[in-house]
Amino acid sequence: PGRMDVMGGIADYSGSLLLQMPIKQTTSVSIQKRNDGVFNFRTQLTKKKTDVFTINISELVDRSLEEAGKIIKSKQGGDWAVYVLGCFLVLQKENNIDLTGAHVLIESNVPWGKGVSSSAALEVATMNVLNQLYQLSLGKEELAVLAQMAENLVAGAPCGLMDQLSSHLGQKNKLLPLICQPHQVDKAVSIPRGINFSGIDSGIRHAVSGASYS
Repeated sequence: PGRMDVMGGIADYSGSLLLQMPIKQTTSVSIQKRNDGVFNFRTQLTKKKTDVFTINISELVDRSLEEAGKIIKSKQGGDWAVYVLGCFLVLQKENNIDLTGAHVLIESNVPWGKGVSSSAALEVATMNVLNQLYQLSLGKEELAVLAQMAENLVAGAPCGLMDQLSSHLGQKNKLLPLICQPHQVDKAVSIPRGINFSGIDSGIRHAVSGASYS
């Protein structure tokens, strides 16, 4: 799921207490291995419209994560594919997975660029399926940290850890208390009956990768 910031927000950088909750909109990622070095990504934009991105892993061999991210983003469609491929590259570096190519299908109704962690939802979904595919047995917080690495180092977006922890560990009808310096996750707090949280679209787009955010 995406996540709603109930309390704390950008204060994750200073180590303040945060309260986060998942939203009902979700992202799912399906992956099938292939053996020709080609990564083919398809994302469902609407019921009738899809976007595709294809790259051969040979273009990224012997590149740093930052360099690989720049190559990916320079290609059409790379601005969204970098979050997914970034997860592959981080796990190759940190967990020595063998990148032989893959078919990847992304389906999401988490609003993009609206401050509800659409990129974190995409990374966490990808990390979860790769965790299963490669039988990595990643710990809960470890998975979120690796997802953050994909966003920081490959996508080049300087996000804190709040987004990935919230998307990965958030529970329905509960608030997740977090302290993100470095990362302390406390027991989820049930939301009392009669209290609801709603997000209203301000119409303003939000990009963690933006220069002003950095």
